[in-house]
Amino acid sequence: MFKIRKGTPFDQFQIEKIASKAYKKYVDLIGKKPAPMVADFLKHLKEDYVLVIEDTDNNWIMGYAILVLRKNEYWLENIAVHPSKTKQGFGTQLLKEVEDFVSDSASTIQLYTNVKMFENIEWYKRIGYSEFKRKTVNGFERIYFIKEL
Repeated sequence: MFKIRKGTPFDQFQIEKIASKAYKKYVDLIGKKPAPMVADFLKHLKEDYVLVIEDTDNNWIMGYAILVLRKNEYWLENIAVHPSKTKQGFGTQLLKEVEDFVSDSASTIQLYTNVKMFENIEWYKRIGYSEFKRKTVNGFERIYFIKEL
């Protein structure tokens, strides 16, 4: 069994572990740690909307999503699932919860990902996100997506 709940500062350590494990495969491909590996998760937990998906049998966090509000636009800042739990629908469940939350007050949600994260790009396209620009930021080549809610 699992549940999705709002993240708390007590979840920081588990979220950092998930980010490290989920994104480490991209370090060599990108040439440095991807932004999610060096994010300030405590700051996100205190200031932004963070959801976690938790295995209720052992209180183990399997994944997380971070939503931020920038200039009155909602951005999915980061989403990751522990590598042992990928391709089981947990990321999609998290994203659906985030989109439901955003749809109460906005008509779109945006995100970006690295151009070298091919699996992510294909997943976003499959679930209804459309590319709207490409840009290099802090040395990262990014693809920006938007979804009408």
